[in-house]
This record gives sequence, structure tokens and C-alpha cells, in this order.
Amino acid sequence: MTTPDVNTLLVNFPTPGNEMVVENEDGSYTILINAKLSQDGQLKAYQHALNHINNEDFEKSEVQSIEYRAHELIMPDKTAPTPIDKYEKRIRQLQRERKKIQKALKERQSEIDLIAELYGPDCFEKSAQYNWLYGELE
Repeated sequence: MTTPDVNTLLVNFPTPGNEMVVENEDGSYTILINAKLSQDGQLKAYQHALNHINNEDFEKSEVQSIEYRAHELIMPDKTAPTPIDKYEKRIRQLQRERKKIQKALKERQSEIDLIAELYGPDCFEKSAQYNWLYGELE
């Protein structure tokens, strides 16, 4: 078994939670760990996330049963909404938005390259600085 690429970030979670794992488009993973946890808590959260990656839980479709099995809990009634559903839906939405942005950038890349060639590679930075300082040109 090969070890997948894993990026780890400490993040101040806005809501309770220990960690979250996201499978990236390139097959790597990003583990988000709640920075508010103690060092011991962060290590436990990291190990928990690695267990999900090593068990190939992202290949499975039943997220809730995976979590309950990982914590040796009894599965609740499936009709009740769970917090993970909200996060999973938001992650999927963000992934779709990211793909749209990447597609738009690819479509406009030749225009961006031409502008950079005509006005210099730092023209975008200068324009952004001007807009930040003085507002957009009319």
C-alpha cells in the first residue's frame, strides 16, 4: 500500500469539531484540524483522519456509518439530519465552484498572457494596488 499525499492545516473551526478530511482533485488529501484543540487533541484528531484515509473511507458512500463504526457507536435513525450532511454538501458546492473558476481561467489564459506580454508581468499587481488605493477606474 502506498502512502497518499496529505496536507495538514490547523484552522480555527467556527463550529465544534475536531478534524475534517477533504479528498483533493489530484488524489491527495487535506486534513483540517481544529487549532482550538490541545496538542494531544490535535494529534488524536490527526490520527483519526489518517485512519479514514488509510481505510479508504472515501471510496465508500455511507459517511455516517463510517464515522459511527470508527467510534464504535450505534447507528441512529437515518431520517434525522446530521451536521456532516451540511458540511459535505458545502464541500461539494465549493468543489464545483472551484472547477468553474479553473475552467474560466483556462479559457481566458491566452488573453491574460497577451496583456502580461504587452504591459509587463507585474501589470496585474499594479492594477490591483491602484484599485485598492484609489478605487476602480470609471
